Amino acid sequence: MTNKNKILLLTALLLASLLIIFFSFYQFNSKLKNLDFHIFDSNDNNHYEQNEVLEFFINDSSAIRDKTLIWHFGNGDTLRRNQNIKYKYKEPGKYLVTVNIDNTNKISKYIKVISTKERNVIDSIPKLFGPDDGYVGEELVFTSQGPGIETWYWEFGETGSVDSYEKQTVYVYTDPGVYNVKLTTNTTQYPLYHTIRIMSRFEKFEGMVTQDSLALAENDIKKHLQALADTDVSDRKTFNELFNYIKNTYTCGAANEVVVVINDNKYNDLYSFCQGLHYLDSKRNQKININKIELETFKCIKRINVTQSMLK
Repeated sequence: MTNKNKILLLTALLLASLLIIFFSFYQFNSKLKNLDFHIFDSNDNNHYEQNEVLEFFINDSSAIRDKTLIWHFGNGDTLRRNQNIKYKYKEPGKYLVTVNIDNTNKISKYIKVISTKERNVIDSIPKLFGPDDGYVGEELVFTSQGPGIETWYWEFGETGSVDSYEKQTVYVYTDPGVYNVKLTTNTTQYPLYHTIRIMSRFEKFEGMVTQDSLALAENDIKKHLQALADTDVSDRKTFNELFNYIKNTYTCGAANEVVVVINDNKYNDLYSFCQGLHYLDSKRNQKININKIELETFKCIKRINVTQSMLK
């Protein structure tokens, strides 16, 4: 072999080695760039509370298997651990949580830890639920939720007086228009209000189209929530696509205002509910089944009633 050929061969081997090192480093960095961590509260109420055990999870455990992780909790405390990270904050406040991976990559996010007093205030705020629009002669259901409520005074804006004294009530409007529904309770300083638009009764065919549209929306949301629950926890791209579809199609860009009622007794905002579905089904060997979705309107939804079950 001539010197020229030897030089060419050595150059080719060097280039091949450099390419292998580059692609290995690129794949490693790509994995790390997709890493995120999630925080879950032990009482499952989607609030981080003082002296509550919080669990911290990396979304892709395979990417950190041989790495050194140091967790910084924003108050001077640190923990060197890859799995089973549990921590309690002794004081309420806003903290920057950072996980340092091999001193080469960092992931950070702020969390707010609330006191027991703040939690009681949050829980004590009543909520009014009702449709955003309806028809003359249609039976419309209104309800409220909140601890400690013993009296309900419903005014639907049509009679000028109190129309009902029940926690959940049905009202039928006789004239079209825009009305302010007013609810006064024993736990609120000021009344709660809800705006509803009442339209003239159309012919039966158009009413059927409205009902069919509502059913189609319910089935569509059910399908996407189930797909979200079935998606692997490390697949954030699919999670974002499914969540953004529901947000952009049904919430008029106000997903943060949508209340999700789970099995008639638990509440979440839409994003927290979707994140919980996505994580719990993939990480805790539990199968969540979305049994039924109920909406009050298929346009600019404010409330989703979800009936779900869990199979282990």
